[in-house]
Amino acid sequence: MTAGILTMALCTGLVALAVFGPWLLRHAAPALVRVPRLAIVVVAGGIGVWLVTLLAIGPVLAWAGAGPALLPERAAEVCQRCLTAANPFSADTTETLIPAVLLLALPVALALALGAGLARQMVRRSSRSRDAARTLLHGARRQLLHGHEVALVDAEHPFALTFPDRHGGIVLSTGAVRALGPGELAAVLAHEHAHLHQRHHLITALVDSIAAYLRWVPLIRAVADALPHYLEIAADDQARRHAGTRALVSALVKLGERTHPAMPQHSCPVALHAAGPERIRHLVHPSAGLAGALPAVAIAAYLVGMAALAALVHLPYVSAALTGCTI
Repeated sequence: MTAGILTMALCTGLVALAVFGPWLLRHAAPALVRVPRLAIVVVAGGIGVWLVTLLAIGPVLAWAGAGPALLPERAAEVCQRCLTAANPFSADTTETLIPAVLLLALPVALALALGAGLARQMVRRSSRSRDAARTLLHGARRQLLHGHEVALVDAEHPFALTFPDRHGGIVLSTGAVRALGPGELAAVLAHEHAHLHQRHHLITALVDSIAAYLRWVPLIRAVADALPHYLEIAADDQARRHAGTRALVSALVKLGERTHPAMPQHSCPVALHAAGPERIRHLVHPSAGLAGALPAVAIAAYLVGMAALAALVHLPYVSAALTGCTI
C-alpha cells in the first residue's frame, strides 16, 4: 500500500460511510435491537470513526505531496524530519501547490474548533438541564421507593424521567405512583436507574452536541435520530430482567408519552415514554431469526476497517512525536 492508495481508500470510505451508513443502520435495526448496548456502541461509534477518518486525510496527504515551504528554514527542517519519521511508506512524493504544514495544521484546527464547539454545547446542555430540574423539582420531596432514591413531584400527570444525578436523578410524579402497581413501579424505577447507570445522559449529550454542528452529514443525522430509541431499548432490557416484560409493558401503556406539561421535551432528553408502537412490539414480540444480521455485521466490519485505516495514519504520527521525530 502507498500513501496515494491509502488516501483514496480513506476518502472513498469517508464518503461511503456518510452516504450509505444510514441505509445500513436502518436495515440492521432488527438485529441491533436484540443487543441494544452493543447497538449503542456501534451507532455512536460510527460518528467517532467518521470523524477520526476525516482528520486522517490531511496527514496522509502530507506524506504523498511535497508543496512549497511556508516555515522558516529551521522549522521547515524539523517539520520535514517529523514527516519522514512518521511516514511508513516510500519517500517518493508528488510536487503540489499545497504546503505540507497546511495539510497538518488544518486537521488540528478542525479538531480544536470541534472540541471547543462540543464543550460549549455540553455546557449549554448542562445549564438547560440544571434549570429544568430546578423548575420541576421545586417543592419535590426525596423518597426511597423499591431501593431507589427518587424525587417525588406533586402532580396528577403520571410521568417518570431522569436527570443526571447531579441535577436530581430519578423523578416521579405522585400521579405515576398512584397509577402504577408495585411491579409496574419497580419496572419504571429499574428503567430509569438503567439510564443513570449506563450513562445515557452523557452519551446523548455527546452525540447531540456533535450533531448540532454536523447534522448536514447524513450519517450523523441518522445516528442522532436513532440513538434515543436504542437507549430506551437498553433501559427496557434492564427493567425487563428486573421486573418482567408484562409489568414493563403495562407501565409503558399507563404512562404513555405524557411528561410534565411545564417541561419542554429537550430539557429531559432521557425519559420514559412509549416512543410509538415499535417499542412495545419489540417487548411483546421481539424480532427473531437472522433479520438484519447481515447489515449489522457489514456496518460493524466496515467501521472496524475504517478505524484500522485511520489508525495507519494517526499512530505513526503519535509514535514519531513520542520518539522526538528520530528516523
